[in-house]
Amino acid sequence: MKKILFLFAPLLLLITSCKPDKVQEGEIEYAITYPNSEISGFMQAILPETMIITFKGTKMKTTIARGEIFTTEIISDETDRSVEMRLDFGASLLFANLNDNEVQELLSSQPEYKLKALGESDSLAGMFSTSYEVKGANDTITRSDAWFTEDLIMNDAYWFTPYATTKGTPVIYDAERYGVMMHIEAVKITKREVLDTEFDRDPDLVEVTFEDYEKEVQALFDVLME
Repeated sequence: MKKILFLFAPLLLLITSCKPDKVQEGEIEYAITYPNSEISGFMQAILPETMIITFKGTKMKTTIARGEIFTTEIISDETDRSVEMRLDFGASLLFANLNDNEVQELLSSQPEYKLKALGESDSLAGMFSTSYEVKGANDTITRSDAWFTEDLIMNDAYWFTPYATTKGTPVIYDAERYGVMMHIEAVKITKREVLDTEFDRDPDLVEVTFEDYEKEVQALFDVLME
């Protein structure tokens, strides 16, 4: 028996050593579509088509922008459960640091999803991903499956969203916020050095309450979806 264990030990060591390390830093580019909205004319010209997640360790910056028209950012960290939101839209140069109560308010204001692991896996945008069935309360729409990856260092990237029970980082998913549903799919991942300064806040931004921030962003999306 000892001889068998001795023979298999190098093989086990080889298998373990071949396991790829999790990506510690980089960025993911996503494409955004609007499956439940009729997009044309003015809306097509200003609605965001891409989203970027920049990450380093457990810290992420999620950026949705459309040229020079507007930029929204969410800076989150799964380790200390912090969330900061930023908006650059015309004269509205705002940011809000959410306290614990406001984080709970953010969670309660979002749709509730029931997620079921489907046991399917695939390589999507260069990341090994697994699928989840998504159902919302009183659904009247057909939802796409969500796909998450555990190839990155974040174990609990979307802890502040309806996907809080799902491990890893989103690759394909739907986001519902401010009366808009966005279907978001990863296009590519870029492994690169991320500087700490990439998370810095523009000094021109003015701090407001989370409530006032939400009102400003809601007004923005009301304009975009007219």
